[in-house]
Amino acid sequence: MSQKLHYALFKAAPNTQPPFALELGIDANNRVEISGCEHIPDAVQKMEEYVKEKGFSYAENFTLVYPIFMQAMNTEHESTMHSIAWLIKDEADKKSWNFDRIGGYTGKTEDSFW
Repeated sequence: MSQKLHYALFKAAPNTQPPFALELGIDANNRVEISGCEHIPDAVQKMEEYVKEKGFSYAENFTLVYPIFMQAMNTEHESTMHSIAWLIKDEADKKSWNFDRIGGYTGKTEDSFW
């Protein structure tokens, strides 16, 4: 039985420039970080290559996740944060994966996706 990937967390802060990291949640005790992601499709491609290389499968409820950066709210970075979220959601929709947010007032964390 192969290990399953439950979520991919995009650590692309709206007030920074790429590259950024992508955290893969395999299980509660196994999280892997892929660094050097230049843009959202690049991160998805690197994740898919990693999943294939390791022989993992995607959990039934696999989710692309992007944080709500409260420090970006009501600043010039808020629109960037929302734009990044839409880019990630577009990737999720293309693959029929789930998309969700953590942080802010959601009450969700990475542990919400097991």
